[in-house]
Amino acid sequence: MLNVKSIILIFLIWRVLIFIPLIVGNKYLPYRANSSFTNIWHYTKPYFPVDSPLLYPWANFDGVHYLAIAAQGYSNNERFFPLYPMLISIVSKFFAGSSAFGPVEFFTALFLANIFFVLSLINLYRLILLDFKESVARLTVFYLLLFPTSFFFVSIYSESLFLLLLLLSFYFARQKKWLQASLCGMLVTVTRPVGFAIIPALFFEFFKTELSKNKNFSFKKFMPLLLLPLGIISYLVYNFYRFGNAWYFLKAQGELGNSRSVNALVFPLQTIYRYFKILLTVPRVQYEWWIALLELTVFVISCVLLYIAWNKVRTSYFIFAAIAFLIPAFSGTFTGLPRYLAVLFPLFIALALSRNRIVIVVYTVCASLLLFILLMLFSRGFYIA
Repeated sequence: MLNVKSIILIFLIWRVLIFIPLIVGNKYLPYRANSSFTNIWHYTKPYFPVDSPLLYPWANFDGVHYLAIAAQGYSNNERFFPLYPMLISIVSKFFAGSSAFGPVEFFTALFLANIFFVLSLINLYRLILLDFKESVARLTVFYLLLFPTSFFFVSIYSESLFLLLLLLSFYFARQKKWLQASLCGMLVTVTRPVGFAIIPALFFEFFKTELSKNKNFSFKKFMPLLLLPLGIISYLVYNFYRFGNAWYFLKAQGELGNSRSVNALVFPLQTIYRYFKILLTVPRVQYEWWIALLELTVFVISCVLLYIAWNKVRTSYFIFAAIAFLIPAFSGTFTGLPRYLAVLFPLFIALALSRNRIVIVVYTVCASLLLFILLMLFSRGFYIA
């Protein structure tokens, strides 16, 4: 049985080990040409100690946008949801932070992401123990840590905050603490675009839990769940008054230039066809070929794990995972899917439930190798997800 101290120790060991890809990348792999805009030195002069190759890569790509929003508010980066940069801003002010890319903001953002992930691991383990044996909970935590894009949880990204709030929402719901569950769920909706998937999931959990034992509907118990949509509604109102369009953040997503459709659903078979076309026509020496292969592979594996989870995990968990997966899957591209999958904890439970030695060995070897390679590439300005 793992306790809190054991989980923290496991996290710390993992956290130290994932510095190795950064060391190797810095020594043998030049920073990708034309990718200087993906790290903070495009926006400010290098300074000690953040100029260390073991530190600044954690703010690559989306990280620079979160830092900018935290210090300066929205400006051509409206596709990012507000809760994580808001927390960075609030905490930074306690330490007299003032510059978007200064040391206070950088270390605050990095510290928060890491703390959120440690708490996520603890609550993931605790949540799984409500339904499964300890071995399943332990294996799920292990699988999540080894997942090839798990490094995003400890980068300056919103994934760790999103996962923590998501797990707390479900845990409180399982304890019938509907007010706490709804407050966490409300915050989930303003952390990442797919956060609204928590709303139908918690509604289902409420009706299943409360009506299975008591056929009389209690509006008093249901009232806290009305808080759930308030987070995303407030963000829609903000977008309307700031940009004249309540859905402006979606418009900003569509302008990113990654073929993502925000105005219409694109059936995944069309996207799969396009990916096969890329794999058959683009030379393998091009980096984009390998990213396309990664994205397509992740899509297929996700579908398999969702199918397994359908009958294996709690229905409310599955509802969330299915909706959160289908939203990007129907957007016309699988870009970002390897990262989006990392927060879909029901899929890791489904994987852990197999407890097959071959599955464990194959996953451990392949995931560890991919984690090393992808983190090394990410640290050198290569887009991953």
